[in-house]
Order: sequence, then structure tokens, then C-alpha cells
Amino acid sequence: MTHPVAAARIGEPAAVRADVGARPAARWAPLTGIAFVVFFLGAVVAGNVPSDNATTAAWLAAYTGSGKQFGHEASGVLLVLAALSLMSFLVVLWSRIGDLRPGERRTPVPVVAAGISAACIAVGGALMAVGSTVTGAFAGATAPAAATVARFANDAGFTMVAAPGMLAAALSVGLLSTQAYRAGLFGRKMWIFGIAVAVILLASLAFVPILALLLWLIVTAILLIRRPGSRADRG
Repeated sequence: MTHPVAAARIGEPAAVRADVGARPAARWAPLTGIAFVVFFLGAVVAGNVPSDNATTAAWLAAYTGSGKQFGHEASGVLLVLAALSLMSFLVVLWSRIGDLRPGERRTPVPVVAAGISAACIAVGGALMAVGSTVTGAFAGATAPAAATVARFANDAGFTMVAAPGMLAAALSVGLLSTQAYRAGLFGRKMWIFGIAVAVILLASLAFVPILALLLWLIVTAILLIRRPGSRADRG
């Protein structure tokens, strides 16, 4: 005789059974926020560069040699991975909010801003990686020009990450924090924290303010893992 629970499971639509099987993945999806932190900090460590007013020789020394060139190229790749992780995390948060308020119409601006942020960060990483490759290829023949390329690639890459990338991230974080608060996913302190991070990111060209985003991602990821908010995570 078939057990009633087993019979119910057998009779469930395939979509429901698939949803049940996806619960573990959905529950741990917020780890993409922590992945961004790991990839971003890895990119910073791997792509150590001289100061802007350093000599041509210092810039070439920082980019020449297989190990150093690989480090800068790895930095670019890590930034691309960080961009994908950030986009994934913000979409996860958006989905959790939607699951709590399924009938509510919400502006899609936070997701659009997340996509713009991810694209800018990825472009910044690509510029750094390509700049390193070009610098390494021409360092011996045209040293001054190669150093100029290195400076430009690093400055342009960082600007893409810290200016449009972080400004778009600020918009997404601020709006998502407000939506999460209204949906009951965030408490008042988390909402205020998110708004504060969004404001701090407006000064991201100084680099240090970006650390506020890293902290917000870690705290929010832990909150989402410990407090499942979507129907797919319950049970």
C-alpha cells in the first residue's frame, strides 16, 4: 500500500517536484554576495600597481615578467567574476522580495541598475587585463608608450568600476533595501544600513568607500541564508 505522503509526491506536478529539488540551491544562492567580496579583494591583491606619479621604470617593472603580467590579467578576470556574482546576488535579493509580496508591482530599476553596475565592473576588469597584455608585449621595444598604456588601462579600468559601476550599485542597494524593508525582509536597522551604504558609495572614487558595499553584501548574504524568505526555501 502506497504511503499517503509518497502518493501525494508522486501526484505532484513536475514543476512542483523540480521546485522541491531546487530548494538547497535556492537557499544557498545568497553566497554569491560573499563570492563578490572574495573575487573583488582577490582582484585588488593580484593587480597591485604603482602610484600614478611613479616613474616609467616603476610602471614597467610592475607589469613585466610572466608572474607580474599574469597577476594583472588575473585581476581583470577576477573583476569579471565579481561583476557576475554581484548581479546574481542582487537578483536573488530582488526575487526574495518578490516572493514575499507576490501581488505587489515593483519598479525594475534595482535590477536594471544591478546589470549596469555588473557591466561597468566587467568592462573595467577587461580593460585592466588587456592593458597588462599590451604592456607586456611592447615593454621592451617602446618602454615609454608601454608605460602609458599601463597607466591608462589601470586608470580607465578603475574609473569604470568606481564611478558608473559603484554609482549604479548604490542605486540598486538603496532601492532594494527600501523594498526589502517594506516587504518585511529587512528590519529598520538593515534598511538604514543599506541607505547609508548607498550614500557612502557616492564617494567610491576614493576606493575606501567601496568597503562599505563589501560589508553590506556579507551581512545581507548571512541574513538571507539564515532567514529564508521565498516560498521555494520553506518546508
